[in-house]
Amino acid sequence: MQHDLLASLAARAVPLFFSFSALSASCSRGAPEPPSLDGAGGHTAAGDAGQGSTHASGTAGEAATGASVPGDAGPDAPPDAPEHPGDSTWRATRWLDRCQIDVADEPSKALPSLRWEQCPGSAPGCTSLVVHWDADAYPRTASPSVVRWGDGYRVGLYLQYRGERRTGVYDADGTPLAAWRFRDLEPTVPEANPRQEYCIPTVPNVGHERVWLGAQRVGVEAPGSAYLVSGYDALATASQPIPVDALSQGLHTSDDTFALSGPGPGTVNIYDRISNQAKTFGRPSGNGAPSFDQMYPVGDHALGLAVLEDATSEGWIWSRQTHTIEPLLRAESPRVIADVKSDGQTLVWLEAEPYSDDGFYGASSLWTSPFAATKADLAPKKRRPGPIIGYPISAAGEGFYAVYAIGEKVIHVYRLSDAHHWSFKTPPELFDIQDIAHVDSREVWVWVRGGIVRQAISELGPGDPAP
Repeated sequence: MQHDLLASLAARAVPLFFSFSALSASCSRGAPEPPSLDGAGGHTAAGDAGQGSTHASGTAGEAATGASVPGDAGPDAPPDAPEHPGDSTWRATRWLDRCQIDVADEPSKALPSLRWEQCPGSAPGCTSLVVHWDADAYPRTASPSVVRWGDGYRVGLYLQYRGERRTGVYDADGTPLAAWRFRDLEPTVPEANPRQEYCIPTVPNVGHERVWLGAQRVGVEAPGSAYLVSGYDALATASQPIPVDALSQGLHTSDDTFALSGPGPGTVNIYDRISNQAKTFGRPSGNGAPSFDQMYPVGDHALGLAVLEDATSEGWIWSRQTHTIEPLLRAESPRVIADVKSDGQTLVWLEAEPYSDDGFYGASSLWTSPFAATKADLAPKKRRPGPIIGYPISAAGEGFYAVYAIGEKVIHVYRLSDAHHWSFKTPPELFDIQDIAHVDSREVWVWVRGGIVRQAISELGPGDPAP
């Protein structure tokens, strides 16, 4: 029963990989639609739920074939000439065998700048990404990663540009700091039964000090992945993968922690950059161990939901100090924990009536506590009634929590200090909300199939105080 619930939750999620699959179909000229990964065919690592299993230290490329990649001479080779007028020259990276991944010599030529305009309908404080490049297919981007940077934001983004899959890291002024392109190779032999391979990027995950990069090779008998971490000053030369090579069903990072959902349903991989250790948690079959969907790094910890054999869900926490994952939040039966997030200072969660067959949790309530890593240190406080949600789409940052109520099609925003509440909808032209990419004390960033919407909290009106 636990796994039916987890599968139901995952089916309503929008893992970034599925977005990549959709984008790759539209970006590969004449290529068939790449296969989606639902985790069922992944190589599951069944570690102890509390202690995890240490991941092998090899890179993803070690399991791949020895086939060569065009331009695979490495970063010291001469750059490839641009194929499009005004495009950058490119140099091959060696992140992952049988994936052609190139880094741009001139990022400003390799990617469009980021521009913003007033949302359709002129809702106060609402701006949207100007798609000023050829991007007919949907989604036009994947969900961005966002970090506050002075008076602006640095952004990691994946988009289709010049008929290719490209990713970039953008500075606060909207100009690209670094750019990469990802290309599929010719089908593998035998010629009588060619197998198309797809090289799919992950969105660069930007932090205050570092950026996490990645690529996945899918559509082959031996799929593989490679993930890297780099400071902003060395993005163009990043080359050493971390010891995690599982295919991603979604990933979240902080400067020092990498949390990947996968390879199979119910498992997560957590990599600690400081100790260079990676462990797999969760067990997707039996024995009373919980299944994990996504974990969200915050400081020296990571938070996420665990689904138990009795179909209840709890909030669990990973600790860098112990490299273990332990239960933290449990609602009084029959209620469950429907979501848990933190901005590093405050824990915030929704307790709700159990998840139902119609895809929604029941009535919920909003709770907070000063941040705590153990049950004994919690100081839980029920703040106010919460929204009715489906699969949790939410974010927390700088004292604010934003969560999407799919039934209402409304994003609810809460100030954690006093539980003051605001709400808003994205314009009809920019609807079909897929993710809340970021929230802080100034803005909420929302990913929609038509692009990206930013909403200034200060323009949402007076809101309503906690009862």
